[in-house]
Amino acid sequence: MTEGDTTSPSGRDAFARRVLHERARIMAARGQEHAAGAAGRPLVMLDLAGQACGVDLHAVLRVTDPVWSDMPRRPDCPPGVRGVHGYQADLYTVFDLSVLLGGVPLKDPGVMLLLRSVSSIPLGRIALLASGAAGTVEITGTPTPLTPSGFPQASLPDGRSLTVIDPARLFSSRYVGV
Repeated sequence: MTEGDTTSPSGRDAFARRVLHERARIMAARGQEHAAGAAGRPLVMLDLAGQACGVDLHAVLRVTDPVWSDMPRRPDCPPGVRGVHGYQADLYTVFDLSVLLGGVPLKDPGVMLLLRSVSSIPLGRIALLASGAAGTVEITGTPTPLTPSGFPQASLPDGRSLTVIDPARLFSSRYVGV
């Protein structure tokens, strides 16, 4: 009798153990792949006057050169508004991300992010200005420690810290209107 012989009682037991062990290994691997895929969150990395920030990749429609049209300042216009930008028959309100986060206005923005419209944001279309874009990065899990401004911090694999910006949260906490 050999181990591959499934006709005898001991051969069937060995075969059953081997099959159960293999199934358990496959099931365990599926759980790990699913957990790893669910925990990752892709972000567009931005430089904001030396500060590293990230915006959820799924919230970004397009990354482009910073082009906008200045507009007359209205008294009720928030200080972060820099102007408007037209893209595919839609008008985007262009905001200086540095000002929205409590910093000084960017003198020479290097990149503009057109955001997807979100029903929870009171404005129809929004664009954000930053100093530059540095590609994408995936963070695992949801960062929990909050900065004083209320935005979570995430640690990157190289040890740097990144402020994670949720556009819905950014605009829901303050009045924004043009």
